[in-house]
Amino acid sequence: MAEEKKSFGDFLVRLGVLSADQLRTASQEQKQRGERLEQTIVRLGYAKEEVILQGLADYFNLPYVDLDTYLIDENIVKTIPEDLARRHTLIPLFKIGNTLTVAMPDPLNLLALDEVRNKVKNDVEIAIGTEKKIKKAIEQHYGAAATVFESTLQQMAQGSVGGLPQESTDYRKTHDLIAKDVRPGAMEDASAARVLDLVMIQAIRDRASDIHFEPDEKNLRVRLRIDGFLYESLTLPKPIQPAITSRIKILAEMDIAETRLPQDGNFNVKMEKRGFEIRVSTFPTIYGENVVLRILDQTSPLFKLDDLGFSGEMLKQFKQLVRKTNGIILVTGPTGSGKTTTLYGLLNMINSKDKNIITIEDPVEYRLALIRQTQINPKAGISFATGLRSILRQDPDIIMIGEIRDLETSEIAMQAALTGHLVLSTLHTNDAPEAISRLMDIGVEPYLISSCVIGVLAQRLVRTICPDCKASYQIDTKGTSDLGADVSKSKGPLTLYRGKGCKNCKQSGFRGRTGIFELLLVNDEIKKLISERASVQVIREVAKKTAGMVPLREDGLEKVLKGITTLKEVDRVAY
Repeated sequence: MAEEKKSFGDFLVRLGVLSADQLRTASQEQKQRGERLEQTIVRLGYAKEEVILQGLADYFNLPYVDLDTYLIDENIVKTIPEDLARRHTLIPLFKIGNTLTVAMPDPLNLLALDEVRNKVKNDVEIAIGTEKKIKKAIEQHYGAAATVFESTLQQMAQGSVGGLPQESTDYRKTHDLIAKDVRPGAMEDASAARVLDLVMIQAIRDRASDIHFEPDEKNLRVRLRIDGFLYESLTLPKPIQPAITSRIKILAEMDIAETRLPQDGNFNVKMEKRGFEIRVSTFPTIYGENVVLRILDQTSPLFKLDDLGFSGEMLKQFKQLVRKTNGIILVTGPTGSGKTTTLYGLLNMINSKDKNIITIEDPVEYRLALIRQTQINPKAGISFATGLRSILRQDPDIIMIGEIRDLETSEIAMQAALTGHLVLSTLHTNDAPEAISRLMDIGVEPYLISSCVIGVLAQRLVRTICPDCKASYQIDTKGTSDLGADVSKSKGPLTLYRGKGCKNCKQSGFRGRTGIFELLLVNDEIKKLISERASVQVIREVAKKTAGMVPLREDGLEKVLKGITTLKEVDRVAY
């Protein structure tokens, strides 16, 4: 019967490199720290690294190589990408026939061996060398510049780089060195894939909605849109730009050879234990293709209407409105004002097994259970208008149209409302009363508008004060009307709030967003004004008097007084 092979530790004791007591101590330390036994022995000072690794080579019957005296062929070095060599601490030595020999300190790193085999498409054998000397050889043969690059990637992975602009001199110096010193040959596909992964992870951690890869003459700037604002995250060296763009295009199944025309695509990823759909848009510029990634969290629960920032009375009115069985409800505002989120919140509230709800969107952003969703496809001849006609033959109770853009779509929507359907849609207008004027501009007859539209919700998104650095301050209200007539007439100072800036909000003073709203309920007085083609200003004044409409700015000021947001934020969006 063959004798059972002793462990590496026992082998070292038998060689006289370690004592039995030293082995016991090293084994305990190794388990606590989760490192390799040879690393623990060297760290504790029981033996030199060269001695331990020569013993390791003997134990596994592998050659040992002293890289200080070994001459490596530069052509052999090129067979393995720098990113792979640095990540696994290995370097190719020589190739005989179809077998490549690499030096590495850990012969049990099977992941590294598999990656090398897949890359070189050859058999791979191991020679053991010290970690210190292998790293020195990597610097000699691949160049020191990429060390700065890898250091930056490591900082990104740890969350110390990214998010908002950083004023640290070291941070700027690092990025200047990357842009100046990194060589084009270092930018392999594996590096691009790793950079993209780290940028996306950082964006997800920072709650970014979009990632912008913006080419300049000498570098590739990465910016993240967080709470509606763009912040510079990282400046990458120009040589990596083609690899990053190609990597994104491959993932999104786009044409990597086409660089002169805009393209759109998408792909799905799982990061931070969550699933995301990434919408990709490319656009040609004089310095290369600008690439924007829209991040959609497919695993996060949908917002409820109660969570969007409605005041108590307005929320009650809005919920009563959407419980009606027919009519058109419009949500208005500029791009990025949260209209789609509100519509999904509406659908989420009214969705049930006894209703047939169908949507036509551009595109479908979130998947909703029980709801039939489709998106427009101009190449297949599916527009909002043509899709809406087909939907009406599907016996719907509720229809959601992504946007009313033209007369044809609006007239079909009106007919759907007249025949007993509840229709939800969006328009691009500044406030709720302007939606009436916008429909007339499209060409919709006033009698159709007054008969079908039952309510219009205008909205904006404002940033909320960071709860971790929120601080109070006082202002003198005498002679100021910024906060409304009632406040300006009050006596004494008024307490407001703002964020000082901290690490949790990346020094911005804000974290998260909420909505400010304006709800126009179409009552009999408003219907009459619509039929008479009254001006927007007249409709606005009557809506405030007879329908209790609270203007956008007033709703925002209420949130300022409650310490939810700042006056400057409301002034920014409620113009």
